Amino acid sequence: MKIYSQLKEALDGQEGIIVTRQEIQQIMLEKYDRNPDSVIPTDYCYNRWNKGISFTEHIFEYLTRNTYKCIGEHAAYTGLIYRKSRGEVEEVIGEWSNGVKTMYGKEGVDCISTEQLIRLYEEYLRILRYELRVLQCQPTELRHLIGRIGELLCAITTGGQLARETNQHGFDVMYESRRISVKTTAQKNGFIVFNRKTFDQLDAIFIVHYYEDDFHVIYHGDKEPIEQIARVYKDTYEVDFDKVKKIGMQKEVQLT
Repeated sequence: MKIYSQLKEALDGQEGIIVTRQEIQQIMLEKYDRNPDSVIPTDYCYNRWNKGISFTEHIFEYLTRNTYKCIGEHAAYTGLIYRKSRGEVEEVIGEWSNGVKTMYGKEGVDCISTEQLIRLYEEYLRILRYELRVLQCQPTELRHLIGRIGELLCAITTGGQLARETNQHGFDVMYESRRISVKTTAQKNGFIVFNRKTFDQLDAIFIVHYYEDDFHVIYHGDKEPIEQIARVYKDTYEVDFDKVKKIGMQKEVQLT
């Protein structure tokens, strides 16, 4: 019997449990006398592709290097597919939607779908809620988390894609050929800062203000109006928060 068939049999009815690699290998040793080194859980994950495998046999969701969630065969799984080759940066190469697999570069699809971006956005919002309400953190203590939510909001709003790297060449979201820098703040006043050295490598700016338990887009447009109201400080542009809100309101009036 193949390892995959044995895994299915051994873990039948265990959907939803979290197991370690050692626990999986121990089960296979005791039940089938399988050499632990021959049982590689990542070969059977929905969201992890290992080089050299057929990627047609799925039982687990990869959580960490040593932990896996058992979700069973033919699950209505939704999530991204990652590949990490030795010596290379981990990358997203495909996605699942209710059990349907799509590999990027095929079928005319080459980027993360809006459905997946919305899913990530919702997950980040749930984490933010827990941090704020249960752990009693202040929004200003969660800059990275709030910043990522702002980037996802921008990508969803514009129909764009997140940059492959954090602060990639000064921008965070790419929509067609338009490079967008996203700034998200929970401050009520002060300055929003841009790097002057990379300012020429972006086309538009998307500024989000988190207040009263919600995310508000206070500016979305060309970078030039922001540059015009900025003050220069060393290698940065500092933009007064109140001035940003003012030109954002003016832009809304012009649109209406």
